[in-house]
Amino acid sequence: MATESQSQQKGQVKAFVQTAPQAGRYVWIIALVDFGAQQVRRTIVSDDTFTTADAARVAGDAQLKAMAADH
Repeated sequence: MATESQSQQKGQVKAFVQTAPQAGRYVWIIALVDFGAQQVRRTIVSDDTFTTADAARVAGDAQLKAMAADH
């Protein structure tokens, strides 16, 4: 079951951080959704796995912040 964490928004495009179980561990997923066009623009899944959903969420939030700072 995926859970939502932090999000970043610009206009009608919003980025969500979610976590999902994978092989007994957890990964983060960043999804970029364009609500104006009603479509998912891009998703990124972590290569690393984490022992808890909270750890994956924290790492995903940090990745999203780093990506936003680069933009």
